[in-house]
Amino acid sequence: MRESGRGPEDLSAAVRRAQGLLQGARSAVGSDSGLPDPAVRPAAHRSAPLSDRPRPVADWPPGRLGVHPAVAGAREADPARFVLPAYVVRDHDRALRACLTRAADAGRPSVVLVRGESCTGKSRTGYEAVRSCCGDRHLAFPKSGQSLLELLDALATDAVDPHLVLWLDEAQNVLTGPDGERAALRLRRLLETDRPFVVLMTMWPEHARRLSERPEGLREDPHRQVRALLTQADVFPVPATFSGAAIDAAGDGRDPSLELALLTGRDGAITQTLAAAPQLVEHYESADGGSACYGRAVLTAAMDARRLGYGAALPLGLLEAAAPAYLTEAQRAAAPPDWFDRALAFAETEIRGVVRSLSGVVAAGGMGAEPGVRRLADFLDHHGRLTRARIFPPQGFWDAVRGHAAGPADLLALGGSAENRSRFALADALFRRAGEEGEPRGWVEMARLRWERGHEDEAVALIATAHEHGDSGALTDLAHWYDEAEDYERAERYAREGLRAGNTEAMLLLADARYTSDSEEIERLTRAAAESGDLAALTLLATDRMRAGDEDGAEALYRRAMAAGHVHAVGELTLERARRGDAAGAEAAAWEALASGDSFPMALLGHVVMSEDPVEGTRILRQSADLGGLPPARMVNLPALPYMGRFHALMVLAGTAEAEHGEEAGLAVWRQAAAEGDQHAATWLAGILSRSGRGDEARHLYEEAVAAGHLPALAELAWDYEASGERAAAERTALAALDAGQSRARSLLGRLWAQSGRLDDPDDLLGRGLDVTGGPAPAWLPGPG
Repeated sequence: MRESGRGPEDLSAAVRRAQGLLQGARSAVGSDSGLPDPAVRPAAHRSAPLSDRPRPVADWPPGRLGVHPAVAGAREADPARFVLPAYVVRDHDRALRACLTRAADAGRPSVVLVRGESCTGKSRTGYEAVRSCCGDRHLAFPKSGQSLLELLDALATDAVDPHLVLWLDEAQNVLTGPDGERAALRLRRLLETDRPFVVLMTMWPEHARRLSERPEGLREDPHRQVRALLTQADVFPVPATFSGAAIDAAGDGRDPSLELALLTGRDGAITQTLAAAPQLVEHYESADGGSACYGRAVLTAAMDARRLGYGAALPLGLLEAAAPAYLTEAQRAAAPPDWFDRALAFAETEIRGVVRSLSGVVAAGGMGAEPGVRRLADFLDHHGRLTRARIFPPQGFWDAVRGHAAGPADLLALGGSAENRSRFALADALFRRAGEEGEPRGWVEMARLRWERGHEDEAVALIATAHEHGDSGALTDLAHWYDEAEDYERAERYAREGLRAGNTEAMLLLADARYTSDSEEIERLTRAAAESGDLAALTLLATDRMRAGDEDGAEALYRRAMAAGHVHAVGELTLERARRGDAAGAEAAAWEALASGDSFPMALLGHVVMSEDPVEGTRILRQSADLGGLPPARMVNLPALPYMGRFHALMVLAGTAEAEHGEEAGLAVWRQAAAEGDQHAATWLAGILSRSGRGDEARHLYEEAVAAGHLPALAELAWDYEASGERAAAERTALAALDAGQSRARSLLGRLWAQSGRLDDPDDLLGRGLDVTGGPAPAWLPGPG
């Protein structure tokens, strides 16, 4: 960033203006989100022989490491052979191999994350890099958190060669299990030693984002150690498509599989074609007649289970119990006695000899499959999340879930999905089951549902139950609720009880002028919270030190918070450096945030600079609007954090253009973003146009965004229908929006139903919610709120 000669006093007013817009930007971009995954609780670690023994890299067949076989080309003589096409080295391969080589030369431990969407070649990328750079080492592939802990024990005691490659394909399946947090913590500690091992993880971007973002609100942070581990990883994104140069390299005609992929692939999506994804989807979509309909029903049940929060290992009992809900009455009546066996045969059919819709789950020891469970193919999972996003599963699915939930983690996640879709009674029942099966957060979620509906006494009683069952944060949650209700006496009482119970989050609540006027007490509590690992407290303490002139001390605290994954620490560092007139340092921090996927600090910095140096501010804002290189066409349903910086940058750029050149110039900024495929921008533009009387153009943009799969546009389209007097369309679209988890449509649907007599009062829908079929649910809370 170019120096402009401005001092801290010139920037302070602009900083305050930019910070004041933060909440507005969050509200504008914010989307409904499900409950975070439940907290991972450590299980007792057994001393036993290694379940997953290391063996030489050369002894590992690629299929055992998760590499998918490719479609056999036209010239392939043996279609049963495991086909591994010629590998095309691309830029991300070169960067990954250079990283592994540097780590090997330095004799230090290394952790890398190969990140990419389904069927983009993540596992093959890692496999080829390990063969190239670590071919003389041993490799271990732990299949569970317990197995990973065993290997880490062996590494820590030098019971295995420290030159070990730990292969964590689809790492979220290990790191989010019962032992995931313990394993992540042990890995972090081992990374501080001189053992030269390598951890190679692969992960979908959505899993990486979920595990990297600290959950907002009052709930416990379930992946604190995993998130901190991911911040230490060197990340290598695998593009979803091949570039022109890579396509040219692949198209030399020497490999029949690549030749077939180039012939049938679209838009450079070679790896997806190699993995037979189109045939996989066609196999599912075309299964309407004969006994194939039973297979389709089983797969649809599996898709719904996965997209609503069920774990990767799906019990056969769940699929058998849920499948009838996806069949017509005639199909159920005609079902033969062995219908489920036929359904499984259909679902386990190999597509082009490459992939099955349902496949076995590898046993913990690495040989054979776990009995009684199956795993849905990744691409079919992805397909279900896209095509069934607006469909709420039928009653039979939820009955099956209650009878076959694998554990409280599934119940909490499914309850969160039900709540997001306004099925409050169903969510409450699932949360209760989670609490009864040993997850005290279930009781907390039940309490929150009641608190939000005015049932204070019941909420307090349930918080007490959660506390009695071991949730140390439950009392602090209640303290926060009272604080928001401005009942400061009760808030302080429960915060101090929570602190006595060992919950350090209560310190930060108590370190507030509402509870003490003693500045030394406030600092003591904040410092104690920071020393206990509270990331928000670390950031607050860092900001206080920066403003007191202790730049080195502040920098160290910011770095600690950033290393542990606090998403707002780098933004605070950016603004504080800008406040002090350190333009170059502020931009460096913003670039650091952008590299980690958070573009908001860059956008705020551009906003701050814009008032002093419009040319430089525009440059920074345009950089933020690039979203770190993510194509705008992919910005369909991104979570708020990675999109918020681009949105804020577009807001400032459009506002500046409008102020200087008129309304159409501001609209042109949004039009350009929408034309690039940014559906967030298209929906925002539609709202502006609708309010200015250009309803036809607004309606077109809303409908295009909905067609592109942008779920928030559903709620906006419903409001647009209602404003145009199209009540039936408004009601139908509002219900679809709620089924997709977009709660903004709830007040509209309540109003429409009250007008038609289906509800006595529009606000009744908040208390009652919907039943499974999409009608108003009966009252499920005892007595008035």
